[in-house]
Amino acid sequence: MQLLDGLRRAVSQSVIWPPIDDELREARERGWFDGRVLNAGAGWRSIRHLVPGELVNQDAWPGDDRQAIDVVSPLHELPLADASFDTVICIAVLEHVPNPDACVAEMLRVLRPGGRVVASVPFLQPEHKVPGDFQRFTRDGFTLLFERNGFRVEEVRALASVYHTLYWVVWEWLHMKDSFAYKLLRVPLLLPLAAAARRSSFVSDRVASGFRVYAVRP
Repeated sequence: MQLLDGLRRAVSQSVIWPPIDDELREARERGWFDGRVLNAGAGWRSIRHLVPGELVNQDAWPGDDRQAIDVVSPLHELPLADASFDTVICIAVLEHVPNPDACVAEMLRVLRPGGRVVASVPFLQPEHKVPGDFQRFTRDGFTLLFERNGFRVEEVRALASVYHTLYWVVWEWLHMKDSFAYKLLRVPLLLPLAAAARRSSFVSDRVASGFRVYAVRP
């Protein structure tokens, strides 16, 4: 039983993804979190320990006790003053809104001139509805999304390794059925992919799990 539990944990999705601390480390080291920071679509992941400045958490779900939400509103209609933030963080949110252009334009509005945004979106990821899932972005598409809404894009970077992408797709496939054959394949197929995902730095735009943008309001 302990062996089976260990194997289940070894091939669970949670074991391959880096913590939010790693995802935001570079922006923090750049000093982007020293001022007033809006965490747009905050969800349940707390980043208060990463933000030495003032953190404001926004989300559209009221009554969510997993995370202290300061502002409950749609992302495209923020009840916040113009030019009132130094940085906007938006991690894995824009795929879940039907109007990403309106949301990015709203980020621009609440940022001070020279304000920054760090955001990420999926590219080759299976559908994950929270509560909806509307689109995916290539590097070019993600760059254009921010540029056409007034931002100066400093950098767009592929997220995770190609093995993260392969792992998630194979994981979803092998959990579509509860048959013995599907269960039997999970360990020999997922275990080496999970190990490679944890070790490898092999990244490709063509097989990226997602993309992260660093952009500035002129």
